[in-house]
Amino acid sequence: MKFKFECDDLDGLVLIDKSYLSELNDDMIYALDVLLDSQGQSELIYDFPNEEWSTVRARETKHLREFCNSGKMLIWLSNDVDKVCKFEEEKEISVPSKWLHLPSGKLLAITAGELIECWPYLELQMEQIFELDIEQGWYAISGDSIDKICYCKKEPQNSVFNNVQE
Repeated sequence: MKFKFECDDLDGLVLIDKSYLSELNDDMIYALDVLLDSQGQSELIYDFPNEEWSTVRARETKHLREFCNSGKMLIWLSNDVDKVCKFEEEKEISVPSKWLHLPSGKLLAITAGELIECWPYLELQMEQIFELDIEQGWYAISGDSIDKICYCKKEPQNSVFNNVQE
């Protein structure tokens, strides 16, 4: 499947099962905002006077990274992108770089900025990149960039994931 991905600076692509949206909270949404600002270029730096941004970012995004690395969400950070990308099913992925758990089978792809903006109002319609109904379960994901993301249904071999691509 091809999809159009457009985002501004300090944004990214998020993949999440719709059932996990209810587990997000204000602190995690704030942490997502901090995560997107890898260089400390936004007004968020003023929330942490006299602290190195790298230290702030590591501390403030710890809980969000743990959420992602438990298989509940994937994030690819991006800046100023407008392109057509691919999301394709493969029969086998021998060395997955990420893992995603889909307990409801309703995969949602959105920009991180849209999630930040709309999360407090989930009853409203978020502007989605795509929504895909697939079989419930665990999925191996490969793709270090958003250009081509591959997935296949597969049980994880370990419980340590790296689901944030910077």
